[in-house]
Amino acid sequence: MRWAVLLMALTGKVHACIWDADTMFQEKLRHHDLASAILGEPPAPADQQKLQARIKELEANRNETNADWWNNMAGAYLRLNQPEMAVKLLEPVVGNFTNDYGMHANLGTAYHLLGRYADAEKEIARDLEINPDAHFGLEKYHLALLQYLMRDAKYQARHLYVDEFTSGLCANGGGHFYPIPADHFQSARDGTLTNLAELENTYQTWVTPANDDNSGIGNVAGLLAATDEPPKYRSKWDLASDTNLVAGVIYMAQMNPKEPACFTMLGVAAWKKRDFNLAVSAFEKAILLGSPQRALLQSKINGLNHFIKESHKQEFWIYGVLGMISLVILYYIYTKFRDRRQRRAVLTV
Repeated sequence: MRWAVLLMALTGKVHACIWDADTMFQEKLRHHDLASAILGEPPAPADQQKLQARIKELEANRNETNADWWNNMAGAYLRLNQPEMAVKLLEPVVGNFTNDYGMHANLGTAYHLLGRYADAEKEIARDLEINPDAHFGLEKYHLALLQYLMRDAKYQARHLYVDEFTSGLCANGGGHFYPIPADHFQSARDGTLTNLAELENTYQTWVTPANDDNSGIGNVAGLLAATDEPPKYRSKWDLASDTNLVAGVIYMAQMNPKEPACFTMLGVAAWKKRDFNLAVSAFEKAILLGSPQRALLQSKINGLNHFIKESHKQEFWIYGVLGMISLVILYYIYTKFRDRRQRRAVLTV
């Protein structure tokens, strides 16, 4: 049943951070729930006829000096999953509205949908300069995701897009998940750099599909991650301490239902909340979506499943002890009532 639900999410389309007349209403309705984001169905598709009618109405009532007109038109195309039309519409005029948040958010979203991550990153970075609390404080997660997607395959294989948790994912096995500072592996940085080729070879051996023993991959991935330049967003924000962390990673996963990096972060968010079964489901979905971290995530799934199994064993032992105590207490109460009845019987004779 779980896999059937996960497969249903593959049919969703990407709508990153659109800003138009519908945005505020939809965002107020959105519920940021981890279980729903990991296991739930994708959002219902947009009403195609309604959006086409909106475009016709906007065309009939052109107001090209008003940024809202451009944003509503571009938003309609984005909701129709026609990002190329949004780019064609906005590119020639974005320079006329340099301080309008929506123009940059919509153009950045269109670039994102087209896989033009570097162009998208510039636009989303600009909209955050205009409004640092953009999209209800969640837009910074879009920037973090883009700065992850811009990097090469090696970087993506050993980092999370919310990079503050990269070292934590690499270092932990099961149980608690703690965010670890970026310099956690820094003490080994010099040795890592001098043995980089050897570490890369070791890592590649571990990620080979035929290799079932991937228990040590996290440490190697963490050491390699320490050699990479951190994403630029980290110079401005610490997302590990952000009060919007869970809402932010849920929002990105809902907006990008085919992006494995988003579900890996959902797994981390669930792990932090000690929702271990949800974390496993999220990591399994990231693998299903083609995550470059397959071997690393599988090692975490194995560790979490072992932790869950051992926890159940401890629970059974505790429940057994509690059951025995309960029986003793019940027997004690029973003997008291029995003795009382016996005394009353003697007195009545």
